Amino acid sequence: MRTPDSAARVALARAPYRKSSRSAGTGNCGMVGAADGWVDIQHSKERSASTRRTTLTTPHQHWATFLHAVKASQFSL
Repeated sequence: MRTPDSAARVALARAPYRKSSRSAGTGNCGMVGAADGWVDIQHSKERSASTRRTTLTTPHQHWATFLHAVKASQFSL
C-alpha cells in the first residue's frame, strides 16, 4: 500500500479543502483536499489546526475511480 511522502503530507496540510455540495450547512459533512497526486478526505469538524486528523488519504487515481463508480450508480445504499 502506497503512502504519501513527507512533501506530499505538507502539501496536503496546506491544500484548500472543499465541502460536499450536498452539505446541509450543519458542519457535519465531508471535505476533500488534493495535492501532489494525493487526495485527503476528512470530516469537516476535524479541520481546525488543533484537531486536524486525516481520516483517509488515497492516490488521486483511486479517488477518481471511486467517484466514477459512484456516479455510475455501482453501489447500492
